[in-house]
Amino acid sequence: MKPRRRPKFGSGEIIILILIGLLVLIVVTGNLKSILDRIFGVTTALVVVVMLVEYLILKGSDRSAIYRRELEVARLKRRDDLLALRDLETQLEDLRERMTTALEGEADTPALREAIETSQRISLALLGRLRERI
Repeated sequence: MKPRRRPKFGSGEIIILILIGLLVLIVVTGNLKSILDRIFGVTTALVVVVMLVEYLILKGSDRSAIYRRELEVARLKRRDDLLALRDLETQLEDLRERMTTALEGEADTPALREAIETSQRISLALLGRLRERI
């Protein structure tokens, strides 16, 4: 995602500009009462209510989209974790079978040594993969 750019005018600057504009309008027209009637009139109140409702709807839809994306990312991560754990389980089961087979035989020392070394390599690889997932 692109980094968000800061707007040229923040909300504080906009409010200050509106107040300055309002003061200039009062000075130019010289009629404070009619300006205040227009600012606090029924039409203005209706426009403010409509803008507030629109703002809340837009804000809610933005949040919903973000929550959906986060949920999808969490779901994919959970699926990947489950697949990795199943793979680790399969490899550990295979390792157990090899060790059992090596012990069931005549138990000659070179075969046992090779079986143990192979088991150690496999267990180190599995441990590394497990640590990557954590």
